[in-house]
Amino acid sequence: MRAAAHLLLPRPALAGCLFAGLWRDTRGAALGDAQRLSHFPASPLIGVTWVLAGEIRLLAPGGFARRHSVPPLPRVSVMGPQNHPTTSWTPGPVLALSLGVYPDAWARLTGGLPLPAADQSPVAAPDLFARLTDDAAWDWDNLQDALSAFWHGAEVAPHTRLGDWARGLAGRAALSGPGTSLRSMERRVRRWTGQTRGALSLFAGVDDLHARVSRAAPASLAELAAEAGYADQSHMGRAVRRVTGYSPARLNRLIAEDEAFWPYRLLGERF
Repeated sequence: MRAAAHLLLPRPALAGCLFAGLWRDTRGAALGDAQRLSHFPASPLIGVTWVLAGEIRLLAPGGFARRHSVPPLPRVSVMGPQNHPTTSWTPGPVLALSLGVYPDAWARLTGGLPLPAADQSPVAAPDLFARLTDDAAWDWDNLQDALSAFWHGAEVAPHTRLGDWARGLAGRAALSGPGTSLRSMERRVRRWTGQTRGALSLFAGVDDLHARVSRAAPASLAELAAEAGYADQSHMGRAVRRVTGYSPARLNRLIAEDEAFWPYRLLGERF
């Protein structure tokens, strides 16, 4: 039996708040230690994770050898934006959901709670999220119903891609509130997202690469770099490496061959 993974997309009414859910079920799957790793790209999103069965442990870079000594995540945890790729490991079968929340929607969704700090370890999630903690009770529609009660009435345009969200947020930052200087805009972006405008531009650019490849695969990586507006293939490669930890060519091979890169396959992230 193979491990199961599903991409769960939000209803249109929640698409200005939620990016997507990643559902993973390895119960009954015969996986080795290395296959129980999960590699995730850097992300400007806030991640909420429900561990419905089993355990998940977040590893430090190069921390596979020490995986057995790492404490498990709380049953329901939250992690702020991550400017570097992250890796988790499960010591046995697991059933879990990771939900991506747009950071500028966090305060409204949670009743004014501050943004989780970027590049920090996960912590126990607010009570709002600590509801469905076993697989018998869990249901994607029920979870969306619960979150809709907090998001109801928000006048936020739905987003279909990270790049669209990042560009839209930069536009709002330029037009909102007193002060139209670049410094004022930067402060608003950081206050709303915990990120710099440059970091959001990096995420938007790499997301645009995925969008281009999904529409029509380019003849080569050099052609993709030129079409996407990078100075050359090396420039594009540095951006991809910052977000994923790998060159585009190597990442493509890992996505195709390595079980641990299932999040990339699920999100359709190829170059």
